[in-house]
This record gives sequence, structure tokens and C-alpha cells, in this order.
Amino acid sequence: MPVPPWYWDIANNESPAFVDIQGLPFAIEVGETVCVRVVIPKDVTKHKPMMFVPFPGTPWDSIMLDLVGNNTGISVPVELNPVDDMRNGDRSSTHVYEADVLLRDVDTYRPKGYVEFRDAQWNPEDPQEPQPYVPEKLYVSYLLEIPVVDKHGKSPYSLNNYLQLPQCNVSNPEGRWVSIGDIPFDVATLPLPDNNGRIWMPYSCQLKRISYKDFAQCLIEKYPSMHVFGDSNTRRYLKKITTLGEWCGTTEEHNTTGCICEDYVDPFDRFSIHARKSFIDMDPLDGGRTPSGEFSMTSAPANKSRIFFHKWEGLMEKQLIDWQDVFKDNKIETLYGHPQVAIFSLINWDSAFLSRARFLWYLDLLVDYIDRGYSASTEIIVRTGQYYCCRSDVSAKKRKYSRLRNKSFDQQVIDEFKRRLSAKHKVSIWDVSAISENLPYETRKQAVVCASNHARSEIVETENQVLFNYLCGA
Repeated sequence: MPVPPWYWDIANNESPAFVDIQGLPFAIEVGETVCVRVVIPKDVTKHKPMMFVPFPGTPWDSIMLDLVGNNTGISVPVELNPVDDMRNGDRSSTHVYEADVLLRDVDTYRPKGYVEFRDAQWNPEDPQEPQPYVPEKLYVSYLLEIPVVDKHGKSPYSLNNYLQLPQCNVSNPEGRWVSIGDIPFDVATLPLPDNNGRIWMPYSCQLKRISYKDFAQCLIEKYPSMHVFGDSNTRRYLKKITTLGEWCGTTEEHNTTGCICEDYVDPFDRFSIHARKSFIDMDPLDGGRTPSGEFSMTSAPANKSRIFFHKWEGLMEKQLIDWQDVFKDNKIETLYGHPQVAIFSLINWDSAFLSRARFLWYLDLLVDYIDRGYSASTEIIVRTGQYYCCRSDVSAKKRKYSRLRNKSFDQQVIDEFKRRLSAKHKVSIWDVSAISENLPYETRKQAVVCASNHARSEIVETENQVLFNYLCGA
């Protein structure tokens, strides 16, 4: 649909940033798309020095926009891209963004969103510093509503048909968070709800609740050796796994500090949360523990599986142990065993403290180490960074992350792993960021209380169930 010429003439002294839907239909059928546009008027009120610049292929403006169901509260993130017009490359011009949004649940949707940053201030690359987070609410006309109907009652996305879907066997299924009260069947087979009574339900497959005991047995049978690289977010999901779900497993615990955010000071005896290298032996009865006494570093005892966990702060310099040491001389399998799967989690620290150029240099090294160090039979899983939004760090730490910056770093990792490793390895994406991005905006904002940007334990549980279904589903 052509972009109206008058968009480009709007200035910020005439109009706020706004959402527009050209040719708004009376209603669309389930599974159809609607074209949503956002216009950011040019700033004619003052001159701004050209300090901040976006990464190649990324926009000047960071816009967080959702289409929200009036009745269900289902939130659909809108992935906006600049329209194909040279004026979008000019900092001082009006900027126009658009997206075709697929709507799959019956409801009436309204746009809701914010301009988080203008003028590339979402990207405080050195020597720039993070800017205060002062979001501008997007103007949305009261007329902008999108009814989505199932005229013939045959929607493949209907919750009435959910139990007929095949079990999920992909690592990043698209889905939505559905209120328990809107689910027309017993939820006992589904993953547990989040702290607001919503359950993550994919569109194309059925996400079943797999017990931690069953997952531990699956590891023994299919993945007797697993290598895991990650930071404190990885520590949190391993706490769930090694305790067979008992960590933050009760309703009373869910609102404790450790389960909401910071668990670093909580006592934990399954593996050392301070160690940089941990060997964890798993079984379905006792869960996971670091073996005592002398033990083989390359394989687990009989009737157990082995998780080798290397804790890092991404690819940053000046860590307690240089992350490159574990890969040197291509001996990672000789030293720590041949894994059936290796999981890598990055960007949570990298986007905060590294420049993009430095990060890409280290990322190239890491991918080369993986390519040379692991046998072709090892599946490589990229665990995306934890979703980040709704704040910036203007404290003395000056961590540089932002929602759009993190997303850009994530995409670099995904693209590089796939480009360099797919010919030799199976490469899968465990997209934990998308799971949180689909939460209602008010729920996402709750994370601002956690400086470490940890997901709540209820979200960790859902993330784990996506992994369990992928690795061990039927």
C-alpha cells in the first residue's frame, strides 16, 4: 500500500508520533494480516548534535508497539521496519515505519506503544553514554480498532482445537500468553502459568508440561552429555533442572527476592554458583549434583547424564577465567567429553559493556572455536539473550543495553551461528526473548525492578518447558 505523501511533511510542532492503519477494514479473518504504520515527525524545534548513530540496517528510532486484544488481553508485538524511502536514512527527516501484522486470535485489537528513543539514542556506542528512558506515548485514534473474526468457525488457531495439535518439536514456536480463564479445557497438561495467570500457548503445536524427572530420564537416554555456556540467567534455569523443579517451586516462594530477581546470595548445594566450571551429574530420582571425590571429566557414571556448565559474562574481557581457555588447542571434547548438544547464551553482558565491533570480533573467535572443537554430531543451540525493555541504566555502571540494542546483538549471534556452522552442525534457536516480548506490556514493565534483568522463576519454568518439548517431546 503506497505511503501517503503528507506523512513526510509532518513536523513535531504539528503532531506527536502516531500510529496509522491505511484502508482499515471493517474486520479481517483469523490468519490475515493488517498493515500498521508509525510516523515519527521531523524535529524542527531544536538542533541536536550528531552523537548517536544506529547500526547498519537498524532504524533511527526505537519504537515498542503492540496490538492488544480488548477482550483477551493477548499482546502481539509489531516488528516495525523503515519503509523503503531514502528520507528514512536522513536523521533530520520525518521517519516512517511499517509492518504487516498477522493476527490469529479472535478479538478486537488496538495499537498501544511508545517511542523509546529518537535519534539513535537507543545505541550508546562508545564514547556515548546511556540516555534517560523517557518514552513518548504513541498517539492512537479511537477509530483504530481491528476486529478479527472466525466467520466459518474453522480457525486452525482456535483454543478449542489446541489439544489436537501435534506436540511441539521446535525450539522457538510462535505463540501467545492466554489467560487461564479463557482456556476451554483442563490446563493440567499445559506449562504452569506466569505470575499473572497466563500460559504460553504456541499456535502451531501443543506445548505439554514435561516433568523434570522425565526430562532427566530423557537426558540419560538421548543426551548423556550436554555442554552449557551462559551467565546468571543460565544459572537460574539450571537451578530449576538440577532440583527437579523444586527451586522456586511453590506459590509462597514466587514473590521472594531470589525467585523474582536476584538469587546470587541464596544458599544452593547442587552445584557451585561461584565456580566457572561445573560438572553436574543428573538422574531422575535425585536431580543434579556436582560429583564428589575423584570422577571422570568426560563422562557420567552409569544411569546418569552429565552437564558441563561453563559460567561466563558473555565474551567480555577481564573475566575471572578467560572464556577462550576452555576451547584452546581444540581439546574441549577431549577434556570435557563429546556432547550431543551444546547450548550457548550470549549478549546479556556483551550489549551492556562491549562495542559492537569488539563483540563481533570475539563472536568470530567463538564460532571458529566451536567449529573446530565440536564434532559434527553435536547440535548447537543458541539461547537468545533475556528480553530487555522499559528502562536504561544511567547509574554509575552505565550499562549500554536497550531493547533495540539487545535485539540487534541477538540477531548478529543468530546470523553468524547459522552462516558459519549450519553446514556442519544442526543449529537451533531457543528464543527465550520472544517468550517475554509477547507478555502484556504491564507485565514486561515489572522487570524494571530487577537490575540484573533476570526473568522471574515462573518465566524460567516456561522457557524450560519449550526446551524440554524440543529435546524430549514425542
